[in-house]
Amino acid sequence: MKTIKYIRFLLYPIALLYGLIVRARNYMFNIGILKSEHFSIPIISVGNITVGGTGKTPLTEFLIKILKEDYQVALLSRGYKRLTKGLVVANAQSTASEIGDEPKQILDKFADITVAVSEKRVLGINGLLALPKTLDVIVMDDAYQHRFVKPGLSILVVDYNRPLWRDLMLPAGELREPMNGKKRADIILFSKCPKQLSTDKQSEFIRKINPLPHQQVYFSSIAYQNPRLLFDGQQSEINLTEASVLVVTGIANPAPFVKHVTNMAKEVQNMSYSDHYQFTLKDIAQITKRFNGLEGNSKFIITTEKDAVRLRQIIEKNSELARYICYIPIQIEILNDKQQEFTKKIRSYVDEDKRNS
Repeated sequence: MKTIKYIRFLLYPIALLYGLIVRARNYMFNIGILKSEHFSIPIISVGNITVGGTGKTPLTEFLIKILKEDYQVALLSRGYKRLTKGLVVANAQSTASEIGDEPKQILDKFADITVAVSEKRVLGINGLLALPKTLDVIVMDDAYQHRFVKPGLSILVVDYNRPLWRDLMLPAGELREPMNGKKRADIILFSKCPKQLSTDKQSEFIRKINPLPHQQVYFSSIAYQNPRLLFDGQQSEINLTEASVLVVTGIANPAPFVKHVTNMAKEVQNMSYSDHYQFTLKDIAQITKRFNGLEGNSKFIITTEKDAVRLRQIIEKNSELARYICYIPIQIEILNDKQQEFTKKIRSYVDEDKRNS
């Protein structure tokens, strides 16, 4: 812990310089030197200020789920760590290497929506609008700092366990921009909260985030689903209470997931890789060796849904190992019985924006 504090102290001057650059950029957008482009289609932006896994993808999926039944929805993402460049409109054969693991995960879940990736969001939106299919709403993932597009509704996701007021700017901390960047949000959503979050703690967080009069604050928690088999996506009948489990993750913060599996299984070992890690055949050989070394007759490999997208690219569907790999999907739940209110706010925005366009 002392070593981390010492490193942060050494990096603090760089963080100050980075903060000045980010503030200058935001100021140029605020006064119009740098232009934000408006579009006639409803655009919902989902993003964060803290780097790493804050829970954007589960929220993005939640938005798609509540919109896709009544609207033609498109997802526009950067496609982080994909091997392609420029605008790519996904199809059924698109891989995680081509569009990124999170867009691929969403494409697999929601085959009836349009998914596209582009580093330049203006280019991406224009590309979507040029498609023959008429769209009703675009959801932009990981777009809070992409200010060349002016969204109609901006949602800022804040990790309950890593609140903005306890952090520092990169590289001394994990903030992409100063905390006052929160002012651009229409909705502030605290993610990964305990399901039984006290009203006193909620009041404390609302006080510290200090929302503007027009901003609404919500709290949400993660709900883990039943394990599903890696390739067919069906819920598994496995009972982990008497099983030995190897947890394999390549996400920013695997600790909550590992804890969840630990609470389910008899014995747990863990192999953690970097966020968005691209697994290789060498990695699969090492994973297989660790799995074979587990004790007991009942044993499984458990991974996250995002990691499952990348593992499917490297593991043979009919291989022996594939029979023992499951992933656990997650979804968000809005606390305080406000899920219906949150849903209504999202849908009302789309309806109103469409009427005014």
